[in-house]
Amino acid sequence: RTGWIAIGLGLAAVAAVTVGGLSPHVHSRVVDWLDPLGSIAAGRGANQIAQSLFAFAWGGELGTGLGNGHSVLIGFAAKSDFILATIGEELGLTGLVAVFLLYAVLVSRGFRTGIALRDPFGRLLAIGLAATVGLQVFVVAGGVLALIPLTGMTMPFIAQGGSSVVSNWIVVALLVRMSDDARRPAPAPAPVPAPGPEVG
Repeated sequence: RTGWIAIGLGLAAVAAVTVGGLSPHVHSRVVDWLDPLGSIAAGRGANQIAQSLFAFAWGGELGTGLGNGHSVLIGFAAKSDFILATIGEELGLTGLVAVFLLYAVLVSRGFRTGIALRDPFGRLLAIGLAATVGLQVFVVAGGVLALIPLTGMTMPFIAQGGSSVVSNWIVVALLVRMSDDARRPAPAPAPVPAPGPEVG
C-alpha cells in the first residue's frame, strides 16, 4: 500500500535527521557533504570527499591509466569506501560509465528474472535482491560523488571487504538459480480424470 510506503519513508527521514544532529560522526559527514571544500578553506586540508572529487576531476575522460592514480591521498578508504574514486581517476569517465553499465545489466536481468517467474514469492525475492544491489550502488556512488551524505557502504564486487563480497555473490547465486527456474517450461496441467459410470 502506498500509505505504508509513505509512513516508512517519513520515519526514515525523521531518524536520519535525528541521528545527523546527535551523532558527531554522522554530523561531520553531513557537513562535508554540504560543503566538501570547506575543510580546505578552514585550513584543515582536504577531507576524503574533496580528495574524491579531485580524483574524478584529475581522471578526465580517459583516466590516468591503471596504477597511475593518487588514491593514496584519499587514505585507507581508497580500496573500500572510495574505490569508485580510484576507478574514476585511473579509468576516467569512460571507465566509470562501463562500470555503471555492468551494474545496470545485473540489476535489469534481476528484474527480468522476477517478472518471468511464476511463483509470487520468487518474483518478490528476485526483484528485491536486484533492487538491493541497485540501491547499494546508488548510495555508494552518490556518497562518493557528494550527491548524498556518505554512508560508508562498500561498492558491490569491487570494494575490498570480506562479508560484503560474500553476501553479494550469494545474491548473484540466488538470481542465477531463479533465472534457471524462470527459463524452464511451465509444468503441464494434471489430467482431469474421466467421469466414471454412475452407480444407481
